[in-house]
Amino acid sequence: MEKKMQSKPHGRSLADAALEKMEEAIEAVESCEGKLTAGEYRQLRGRLGHLMDALYKVGGYLVKST
Repeated sequence: MEKKMQSKPHGRSLADAALEKMEEAIEAVESCEGKLTAGEYRQLRGRLGHLMDALYKVGGYLVKST
């Protein structure tokens, strides 16, 4: 059975909150299409790398728990 951690009293899971923020981030990045300088692009790529590292770390806990 899957356990969900609650982030809000109304029952919304942490995963739901993270997915909502990720969707907002995708929309924000897509709105930059054709408008970024090379430096701004590198900044976004750097933060994406940080996000991927965080996701990998979170996934590591799943591997250990299953």
